[in-house]
Amino acid sequence: MTVARPILVFVDSDVIISSLISKSGAAYALLHNTKQIELYVSNFSILELEQVSKRLGIKVELLNIAITKRLNSVKVDSSYAKVQREFADYVRDPHDAHIVAGAKEAKAAFLVSYNIRHFVPEKLREDFQLILLTPGLFLQYLRSL
Repeated sequence: MTVARPILVFVDSDVIISSLISKSGAAYALLHNTKQIELYVSNFSILELEQVSKRLGIKVELLNIAITKRLNSVKVDSSYAKVQREFADYVRDPHDAHIVAGAKEAKAAFLVSYNIRHFVPEKLREDFQLILLTPGLFLQYLRSL
C-alpha cells in the first residue's frame, strides 16, 4: 500500500490573516480543515504577518498558534531587495516578490492567495510548475481529488 504524498502549498499572508479574522471563510477551512496538504510560509511572510497582525489588533498569541501548529516555515536566504529584483518578473506588485521566493524555496505545487492579480500566473506555472489559486478554488480542487 502506498501512502499519498501531501500536497505542498505556499500560503500568502492575506490568507492567514483572513483565517484569523473569520472562522467561516475558505481561508479558515484551508488552515484548519484540510489534512492532505502541507502549508508553508517563509521568514519574510512571518515578519509581514507580525506587522499586519499588530496593525489590525490581532492577538499575537493567535498568530503564533497558527504558525507553530499548522504552518511550516522555509527560510529565504536572500535580502529583501535581492528577492524583489530576482522575482520581479513573477509579480505585478514588487512587495509580493518574497511570496514567490518562499513558494520556490518550499518547492510548493500551489500558491494560495486572495491577491491573484499581484502575480503573473503563466510565468509561475512555466518556470516553477506553481499553480496560483484563491483559497476557495484550491478547496474545490481538493474536493475533486
